[in-house]
This record gives sequence, C-alpha cells and structure tokens, in this order.
Amino acid sequence: MPNEVGEHLLERGRRKNMALGLDPIDSYAHTAEAQAYLQMEKWPLAEQSARQALALDADNSGAANQLAQALRLQNKQSENAAHLAGMLARDPEDAFTHANAGWAALQRGVHREAEVHFREALRLDPDFDYAREGLLTSFRARSPLYRAYLKYTFAMARLNRGARWAVILGLYFGVKVARYLPGGVIFVALYFLFVLWVWVARPVGNTLLLFDRFARYALRRSEKIEAAVVTGCLATGLSSIILSFAMDWELAMLFGIAAIAIAFPLSLVFTNASILGRWVFGGIAAGAALVIVFGLLLGSHLFADLFVGACIACAASTWLGNIRALNKRG
Repeated sequence: MPNEVGEHLLERGRRKNMALGLDPIDSYAHTAEAQAYLQMEKWPLAEQSARQALALDADNSGAANQLAQALRLQNKQSENAAHLAGMLARDPEDAFTHANAGWAALQRGVHREAEVHFREALRLDPDFDYAREGLLTSFRARSPLYRAYLKYTFAMARLNRGARWAVILGLYFGVKVARYLPGGVIFVALYFLFVLWVWVARPVGNTLLLFDRFARYALRRSEKIEAAVVTGCLATGLSSIILSFAMDWELAMLFGIAAIAIAFPLSLVFTNASILGRWVFGGIAAGAALVIVFGLLLGSHLFADLFVGACIACAASTWLGNIRALNKRG
C-alpha cells in the first residue's frame, strides 16, 4: 500500500483531475499536475504539464519555474539556460528563479556563479530553504572531491527509481565478480571508498564549512551536529587504523574499522526528516557502538566475533538509505 507520501500524491492527483475536469483550461490546475509529477520524479510528464500551464498563461511564474526544474533534471542544459535567462530578464526579483538558476549552474559545474544566484535568492527571501541548501552545496563544491560527488548525484537524479536501483545493484554485483579477476582487490577497495564517500560527503563537506566565517552561519544546528559526529567517527577510525599499523595492534584495527562503519548510519540520523528512519539508523549506530564498548572490555577475541555483525548492520544502512520512507533529508 502507498506510504504517507504516496497517499498525499494520490490525493493531490485526485484534486488535480477534478480541477481539470471542471476547467481544462485552468493554468493552475496544470501547475498542480506538474508539481505532482516533479515529486513523483516523472520529469518528462512534469515538463509537459508545465508547458501546458504556460501555454494557457505565459505569466504563470510557478509553472515557469517547474519547467526549469524539469528541464534541469532531464539534463537539457542549453534549453534550460535560455529559459532561465528569459525568466530573469522578465522578473529579476523572483527568488525561485534565482534558486533554479543556481542549481542549473551547479549542475554545469560553475559553483561561483551558483553562489551569486543563491545569495540573491536568499536576499529576496531569507527563509527560502531551497536556496539555503543550494548555497551550502555551492560552498561545498569548492572542493574538487565534492564536485565529483555532485556529478554523481546529478547523474543519479536524472534516473527514475528503478534505474537507480539497477545502477546500485549493477555496481554491487560487478564488484562481486571483479574480486575474482586479476587486480580485483583494487576494484573492491575503490568500490567501498566510493560507497563510503557517497554517504558521508555531505557531513564531511559541512565540517569544512564550519571553518568558513560566512558559510557556517548558513548551517542549521542539526547539520553542525551531524558534521561533528560523522567526521569524528571517521577521524577516530582512521587514526586507530594508522595506530594499528604503527604498533601492530589488531584490536586498534578492528576498533578503527568499526568506528568508520558507524559513520554510515549516523550520516542518516541528524538531518533525516523520517522519524522511523532516525530510529532505525540511530538503533544500528547505537548497537554497533555497544559492540565496540563491550568488545574492548571483554577482549579482542570476542570483539573480533561481534564486530563482524555490527559492520554488516552498518553496511546494510547504505541499502536501507535508498528507501524513501526511511531517508527524507531535511
């Protein structure tokens, strides 16, 4: 059965159909339809509905911005750039248009231009969260490593949910096969580094922003806590692994791996709008932390047995994080 989001969209769809049935030339009914398709990630249909709304009312700024989103999400960059330029020429004081222009610039890899648009959007509407998140993303994009992560997220966003799962499963089974090939260990290691970075890139990026005298004021309290906790786990884990090599200390190696593993579920707790998701991922992280504590108290042999299960549970959170009902980033 559909979850709460699905039920909301179905209800919106019923209202939209009623509106179109009563008045098929109502521009705002088509606008509501476009918004529903955007939330359902049906980009071509969203584009079609937005164009229908604009055909009925060329001054419908809501539909114009929905069209910009639909074009960007289909990677129609040149068409979207022309569309946004026209919108900004007609109304340079529209915060939504500046935010859309910022996200389009980010997708093109021009993060400095994106910052300008997001700052202007926030000047026009200081409480506009879409622009606030865009500004933070443009700050993080100053890092080449984070820009690589952004390219991945933009590429995945263009796919529907089924295609995204196909990519995720394809990578997973591809690595399972690659480990039996010459040099397969390198592919496996790169895969795990890639997975780790995908899930922790945002909090690590926010940690860097804490040292920026302007950017840190754009971060919410939950984002600051997430950055400190996740980055702290990663730093502790890496330090322990280095210590294990320096002192040939097996327990430090296990502790380091476990600490890094806990960063996965913790990255899905503090800024997650799903209450169920916070409990699930928080529970996984807490359980893994208890394993570390008891393992250290009881000795390395028992710890070695327990920590495998904890790491598997933490790794499972990267799969559970792809379930929308459990991961609604705020």
